[in-house]
Order: sequence, then C-alpha cells, then structure tokens
Amino acid sequence: MSESRPEMVVVAENLTRHYRVGNQLVRALEDVSFEVRRGTTLAVIGESGSGKSTLTRLITGLERPTSGRILVNGVPPMLKPGRPASAQLVFQDPAGSVNPYRKIWKSVSEPLHHLNRASRKQAAKEILARVGIGEDRLSVRPGRLSGGQLQRVAIARALVTKSSVIVCDEPTSALDVSVQAQILNLLQELQEELGFSCVFVTHDLAVAQVVADQVMVLRDGRVCELGDAPSFFAGPRNSYSMALLDATSGKHGLAGLESFATRRGDKPA
Repeated sequence: MSESRPEMVVVAENLTRHYRVGNQLVRALEDVSFEVRRGTTLAVIGESGSGKSTLTRLITGLERPTSGRILVNGVPPMLKPGRPASAQLVFQDPAGSVNPYRKIWKSVSEPLHHLNRASRKQAAKEILARVGIGEDRLSVRPGRLSGGQLQRVAIARALVTKSSVIVCDEPTSALDVSVQAQILNLLQELQEELGFSCVFVTHDLAVAQVVADQVMVLRDGRVCELGDAPSFFAGPRNSYSMALLDATSGKHGLAGLESFATRRGDKPA
C-alpha cells in the first residue's frame, strides 16, 4: 500500500499501538493494515477490547502509533491548533458530544476557528439544513432536541469542515431502531452527495450490513478478516466472524433495522 494511490483516502500499514499500564504492556493494536477508497465506507467490527476505539483515535490524530503508519489524504493525521482535523469524528453519545450551554450553530461551527462569526454561522446554517435541522433551531440549546436530532447536529459538525474522511464511533448505538435507520440512511445520502469516505466503527453487524462497502473484523487488536461487504455477509471465512454473524442474525435487531433502513446497493432506481 502506498500514499501514491490517490483514490485511497485512508491507508494503514502495519499499524501498531501499545500502552504501558504499570508494568504491563497492553497491545491495543497489532500489525493492522487496510485501505479506504474515496467515497466508500469501511465498517470496523469487533467486541469490546478489540481495538476499535484505539483505531479511531489513531485515524483522527488523537494518538500516534507505536509503529507502522496511518495516512489520511497521504499524510499522517495530526491535530494542529486553529486548524480542523483531517478526519472528523462523530461520537457514540450525541448528547455528550455537544456543549449543553452553547447554541446549536455555535457547536456545529466550532471547528471553523479561522472564519469570522458571520461566515461560521452561515456555514453552520447550510450544513444543518442538509442534515434536516431547520433555521428555527439554530439558536436553541441541546436540551431542546431529541437524541436523533442531536446526532444530526453531530454529523453536521463533522461535515462543516468539508473533510474527506468521517469516522463514526458507534453513532447509532444510543438510539432506538427506527431512529438508527434514519441516521444511517442520512449518512448514506450525504456520502453520495458530498463524496466523503467513512470509517464506521460498530459492534453491531446489522448496522454494518446497512452501511458497509468493506468490512474489517478486529479481535484482540488484530485483523481476523478483511474484505468486501457482500462476500462477508454471504459467508465469512473466519470462525470468529462466523460466530459474530450467527449471534447477530439471531437477534431481532438485524431484521428490525433492515425493515427501516436501506442497505447499501439496494436503493431503488
């Protein structure tokens, strides 16, 4: 893999992240490699402790790898004061991801430090309209919005910088099934319209089946399966992946979510 392939927006090569906890070495990620093509979604699946959150922090520049490398648009992601991050994050808890005392437009425009107030407000107004939040809600505070509306606000904040990479960290797990489906459909519509790439972190294969072009399964910090989504859901090759898929398909969540959401590639003409 190489940064010389412009269609690949995210490139990870032998990505490794270790932590020291007292005298113990924690191997959070070990030799992880993958690519995300422009305009597509990679679903990262795994149970708690599999390394998903660590991977999220590395892609967004919140941490640096112990070894290996991660490239976003050809360069390592690094946070710089006054400049938007190259990959923007949508958090799991929509209520906890925004300041409860700030007006909605101010929270959305927070990454636009380099613009004046009027330009920030206009940018927030435009992207909020795209996610279905009207102008009458610009100056309300988060407590006036539902969980689904707050997640739309969080998505707007991630998109206001016009970033080419969005990292979604379990963005629907705090929502009920019908609202989950609305958010997933919204993300797919926005991706088709704006062309961003998405790394979608989830433990829920029902959600992954709706959004993913590719699937990567992590276990104990290592990749145990990586491939295109249709092949994965038709029959995963790894026994751990098979067990995850069997467990998910046995729950009402898989059928329930699919009854509301439109799976990628299944949209009507």
